[in-house]
Amino acid sequence: MSGSWGIGCSASDVIKARLELEKMKREKGFLEPERGNLDDPNIKWKYGKPDYTMVNLEYMKGKTKNHLAGSLELMVENFVKRWETESAHFKELDQWSTINKENYHVQANGGKIFNAEESDAVGSYNWLMWDCKKELFDAEKQDFQFSLRPFRGAFPKGFPWEVLEVSSGPPIVAFTWRHWAHFTGQYLGRRGSGHLIEMYGSAVVELDKNNKIVSIQIDYKPEEFLKALLEDTTERPCQLSTEKESACPMCPKFKCVL
Repeated sequence: MSGSWGIGCSASDVIKARLELEKMKREKGFLEPERGNLDDPNIKWKYGKPDYTMVNLEYMKGKTKNHLAGSLELMVENFVKRWETESAHFKELDQWSTINKENYHVQANGGKIFNAEESDAVGSYNWLMWDCKKELFDAEKQDFQFSLRPFRGAFPKGFPWEVLEVSSGPPIVAFTWRHWAHFTGQYLGRRGSGHLIEMYGSAVVELDKNNKIVSIQIDYKPEEFLKALLEDTTERPCQLSTEKESACPMCPKFKCVL
């Protein structure tokens, strides 16, 4: 998901990003994503408390929507980002506040269904790409932490995510989303040229009476995304559309922009 990493970023880089982020909030009225109280001393972190400064700045720079405070779209976006923080960084499943642990299950593209313990064990990247062709991504051969490394390397400043449209509210929340980043790092030995990679998809999330997640169904095209990271775009321009208006947000798809 959105990713809190800032690979190769120094403390001064983070401070500079924070100043730029605060300036954008003042001048443009942008709202910073809310992911819950990350300063709670009771939280047990997998790898230490995450810092979302860099990815929040990239989110503000690259988002295509500016959902109003109190809107259903912003509430859904923040709720998903809180879930992402818990799923990626909380060490103890019992500390997740966003899910109904007993009934929780997730599925991508109509494939394998994972319950709470299973999805926590393999990690989001693995269950989201479980059914990909093995030569592109073999989820069964890598653990949670190992699955993140190639993407952290490809997108040093993070991998922002936004909600595009919400077509139905609780208890069945259906929405479309966009994921994007500039390929400035390295992926499996291939160095990116700084071009923008965008991915579109849809989701249906079922909530219980306490607004806890019961199920998540994601539809998108991960193999096109993975292939884009391996393409030599310096010699062959991407044939997919570079016009935002031409990419139907209701359909799972991928777009490479040079």
